[in-house]
Amino acid sequence: MKYARAAAMAAASVAMTAALAGGWGVAQAADDTALVPHPGPDGVVWVPEQTGSGGVVSSGLNSRLDTRITVACQGGGSIEVTFEAHNLPEYTPVTFALGCPTDTPAERTVELGAGLSGSFGVQVSATDPGIRWGLAVAQPE
Repeated sequence: MKYARAAAMAAASVAMTAALAGGWGVAQAADDTALVPHPGPDGVVWVPEQTGSGGVVSSGLNSRLDTRITVACQGGGSIEVTFEAHNLPEYTPVTFALGCPTDTPAERTVELGAGLSGSFGVQVSATDPGIRWGLAVAQPE
């Protein structure tokens, strides 16, 4: 089980590296077509839009700040989102589902609270390869 999780997170890391090389990530200017708005200076990671299943691996969480994840999707079907803190082996990953309407994006924000630090991963499993999704992980000051 741990091997499968590590392999999935490694694959997500490669995908995110490719996405960042393609011009995505927190440094990109706000885009009106993004499914999730740019989180501004509170953002730890931002994926404005991706299609199908995927994810992101990052670091930089500060345990003194509250953490929240915002996810949006569109295209029919649904997505399942899993947030996992890597530096806290006792931390139970947070998993939630979001229905993805065909015409208008749906959005959900989940508050994860304070105490998370270091690296983390977010995995998004889509029921259809054509589903568009975006996400932002933020730690407001």
